[in-house]
Amino acid sequence: MKESPASVEALIGELNSTLHEPVRLGILMLLHLNSSLTFSVIQKGLGVTSGNLNTHLTKLDTEGFIIKEKTFVDYRPRTIIHITTEGREALKKYSKSLKQILVEIT
Repeated sequence: MKESPASVEALIGELNSTLHEPVRLGILMLLHLNSSLTFSVIQKGLGVTSGNLNTHLTKLDTEGFIIKEKTFVDYRPRTIIHITTEGREALKKYSKSLKQILVEIT
C-alpha cells in the first residue's frame, strides 16, 4: 500500500540535512568505501575546489561524521580524512530513508 503524500513529506523531512547536500554525501560515500582518503584524492574525486571541499569537511567534522588528521610528508602538509562510526551510521540511515522514499513514490 502506498503512503499518502503527507507521509512521504514526513519521510523527506526526516532526511539528515547535513548529508542531503551532494558534496557532503559524496565525501561520506567515498570514505565509506575507503575508510580514509587524503584531501587531494577527495577533491579530485568530487571535482570541487579546495575551499569548497574544506567548507564541507568542516561541517562534517562539526557533526562528528569525520576526523581530519593533519600530517607532513617530505615537509609538505597532508590532510587525511577518516570516517567515524557516527558518519557510517548516519550514511546508512540516510540511505535507508532515501530507499524508503523511493519505494513509496514509485
